[in-house]
Order: sequence, then structure tokens, then C-alpha cells
Amino acid sequence: MPPHRALSCYDVLYTVFEHFADSEDSWYDYDASTGHSRAWFARQAAAANRCILARCARVCRAFFHPAVALLWINLDDPSQVFALLRAAPILLKDSQAGDMETLPSQFMQAAWLPERTTRALQYAWRVRAIHGPRKPTIRSKADDCLLPSWVKEQALFPQLRRLRWTQHISESMDLLQVIPPCLDNLHLIFCKTSSAGSESIFHRSPSLQESFVRELIGQITVKAPHLKYLRITTSGDVQESWLVSVGELRALETFDILEPIYCQPTTYPLLRPLATLPNLRHLRLRLPATTMPHVDRNAFPTLRTLTLDAMFAPLSAIPAFLSSISSPHLESLELLNCECATISVHAKLYEITDIVRSKFSPCLRTFVLSMRGVGPVQAYPQPLTKTIEPLLDMHGLTDVRVSIAPEVAVVAASQHDLKKMSEAWPKTTRLHLAYHSSSSSPPLRDLFAIGRQCPELTELILPGIDASTVQADDAQGQQNSAFPCLRTLSLCDAGWNSRIPDPERLAKCLDRLFPAVDWQCPRIASEAWNETIQELVQLRITRLQNRDASF
Repeated sequence: MPPHRALSCYDVLYTVFEHFADSEDSWYDYDASTGHSRAWFARQAAAANRCILARCARVCRAFFHPAVALLWINLDDPSQVFALLRAAPILLKDSQAGDMETLPSQFMQAAWLPERTTRALQYAWRVRAIHGPRKPTIRSKADDCLLPSWVKEQALFPQLRRLRWTQHISESMDLLQVIPPCLDNLHLIFCKTSSAGSESIFHRSPSLQESFVRELIGQITVKAPHLKYLRITTSGDVQESWLVSVGELRALETFDILEPIYCQPTTYPLLRPLATLPNLRHLRLRLPATTMPHVDRNAFPTLRTLTLDAMFAPLSAIPAFLSSISSPHLESLELLNCECATISVHAKLYEITDIVRSKFSPCLRTFVLSMRGVGPVQAYPQPLTKTIEPLLDMHGLTDVRVSIAPEVAVVAASQHDLKKMSEAWPKTTRLHLAYHSSSSSPPLRDLFAIGRQCPELTELILPGIDASTVQADDAQGQQNSAFPCLRTLSLCDAGWNSRIPDPERLAKCLDRLFPAVDWQCPRIASEAWNETIQELVQLRITRLQNRDASF
């Protein structure tokens, strides 16, 4: 039987196989500490899809080209391609060396190249994203020059758009041979050189490290002038002040230097060049302990998301930085690891929320705040709703996450805190309240209120729960319909400070109120909360079995 006509149509096969290709977002989902994507299921799915494409390429000649084209769009480690090119015999004259302008035709017909090398060049032309090796690679001194002399710079991966590169702090600048002019996403991971000789030289002379990094960043801005995304990961050997050349990337939209390194940041010299970038929309950086320099009044005019790590900065540095932002479109603000003297938590927290309200109330949708403390634990009689009162005036917030470490402060909670927040933020889809309460936890009846006021809420974390009046509250809950949008509900205290006298009755009430929640018990939970979760899981199983039996 002759093959179906669809097998001879490249476009049809390509469209079918495209369902097994990795999404472009998978390149951004990367944890530098593990060298993998953050979600384990994403790693498994990507590996399975690549195996399917590899099998399809072996089915027949018609399947080979579209399957291989998709398989090579995403490349993990380019070192094997470089090894093939270095091993190729050089039979061309010097006048012809480096001439790759006529690719791919020249190399498809070049008799002087081995078949494997010719195929590697064909595949390299298809690469759009290099995800980086899954494990750190160790290169010898002889491997510093990755590409042979007959390969013209910027011509090996002419269609490369996203590149993740591990850069050893040495004299090698192999990266510049790989970057094409069309590159618009770059993740640069700095690490110490594996060469013992170079390591000793560079560590004895920090000025050599600085000059190397400054020159490398400067050359990157020349090689890839249209770069839109730049993420830099270091282990502490590279200071932020060495990256001032980033200000020359006028098309830059995302700049991320927020990797979790535990050394003093030197970010402020970067602020002036960054503040003038006309297209910068997403910024992630660490605040240093020094005084913030003066920036222009129209600083950061297009900023939309901002993440600040204030582990080494005084809390007063945050209002100063926020005051310099002129963008009227800031949608997301994350303030992480804010360190504050425990005696001034209330005043500093109110100051931050007040400036957030005054500058970003019309546009802000996401607000995240996590605080760490220095000094003895303080108990505040003023409720949290008074401390963050300016936020209650921002009715457009859809994502609010407040985390106050127990060693910072013991926060008082009024009887209707949760109710007031639900009334203030009716559009919220995520509400995280993680703090240690000095008074009773939110009563169960407040869950009914938040279900009515926030119908689109999907994630809820409470400091605890007071189910001591569960019988009366359950009677009130009978008059309320279920709220199926909520998918996650957990307690910050894992039930240890919550009042749960009757876990079975509480489970029935929560199951009726939030039937779609995926209940999970934390590793270290109180006996009462553990019993509640187990009963909730059993109720879910019973309900699903009854539903299946009805069919």
C-alpha cells in the first residue's frame, strides 16, 4: 500500500510533532542551584517529549527532517557540537578559512568535512535555545578555544535566541564566539575557573577579575545590542558594581541579579544606568547597606514588576528606593528578607505600606512582603490591620502575601481581621498571612466571609484557625453555598496554636465549604490538624466514589 499523502507534506508533520516540543517558557524556568527547572514534573515531561521526537525521527525518512528540526530547537549542552568541529580535519586554505557566509550549501557539499561534522552543522543551524548543561562541566586549559579557526564568529548558531552559559572567571571569552546578533535572552552563570594556575592568579589579583568581567559585559553589549532579557548568577566572586555596562543595552526589558548569594551587595553604582533604560519593565536586585545615591526624577519610567532583597539593607532603604520610581504602571512589588530592628517593626511596616499606597495605588496588583528581625521579640498590641492600614485602601490588589518571622514580632489579631481584608481586597486570588498571633486565630466564621467577599480566591494561608465554636459556625455555614474556586488552604502554625477541639466536625464543615481544595498535611503538624486533614481526605475519596457509582 502506498504511503498516505500526508507523509509527504513537511508542514503537516511539523505541526503534528510540534505538540511534543518544549515551550519557550521552559528556558526561563531554571534553578541555578540545581541546574534544572524548578518543577520536577516539568523536567520529566521535557525528557519524555524529547524521547518521543527522537523515536519519530527513526521511523522513516519523511518523519526524520521535521522531527529532528524540533528536537534540535532546544539544546542542553553544546560541548558535543564543539568537539565535533574541533575534530574535523582542516583541508581548506587559509584564504577560505572562516568563510561560512554561504552556509548551509557550502557545508552540505563540502567533501573535506566528515559526515558527522556536516550533520552537526546542519543541526546547529536549527538551534533556537541553549539551556545549558544539566551538570557543571570541567574544561581543561586546552579547551578554552571552543571553536576552530575556520568557524566564523556568530555563524555557528545564527538563529539562537535564548542562551544559558556557564562562564569561568578566567581569561577565556569563548562566549563571544557563540553570541549571534539576534540573541535577545541571555542567562550568564559565573563560576570559579577549574584551572589551578588561572585560579591562583585571578584570586591573588581581584583587579584582574574585575577587568575581565567588565570587558566581557562590555563585549556582550556590542555583540548582542538587542538583548531584552539578562539574568546574571554569581557565587559571590562577581560584584554588581562591575556590571555597569548593562546600561548600554537600550532594548533591555528584564534584568535579574537576585540570585541567593550571601555576601554584601554593591548594587547602587548600577542604579543610575538602569534608571535611564527606556524599556526596562522587570527588575530583580539586592539592596546594599550603603546610602542610596541620587537618581533622576524620571527614573525607571517603564517599570512593571520589581523584586528587592533587603537582607543586607536597612528597612529605611526601601522607601527611599520606591520614591525614586516614576513608572505609573508598576503592577507587582516584592520585598524579600526585609531585616528590621524588632522595636520598630510597626512604624517601618506602616511607612512602607504608606508610600506604596501613595505612589502605586491605581496600578499595583501584587504585593509581597517578608520580614526578618534583629533584637528581642516584641509583642504589639496593635492589630495587623492597623499596621498595614494603607494597603486596605488599595482595592485593586489581587495577590497579597505578608510573612513576618516569629523572631521578629508577635502580631496581635483583632476578631475580624480576615473579614476586613476580604472586604478591602474583593478581587484577590491569593492571600497569604504568615505570622505568629498573640491573640486567638481567625474564627471559622471569617472563612465564610472571605468566601463571599472574594469569590475568585484560589490560595489562602492563615496564621491559624479558631474552631472552638465550630458547631455554631457550622450552623451559619449551612446557609452559605460552597466556594469551589479555592484550591489551596493551609495554616501557617500547622495547627499548633490553633483551637481545634473537634477535628471531625471541622473537617465536615471545611469539606462542605471548600469542596475543591487539595488538602495536604505538613510534615510537622499538630495531632488535631493532622486528624482534620485525614478526615478531609477520606471525605473527598468517599464523595468521588459515590459520584463514580452514580454513573
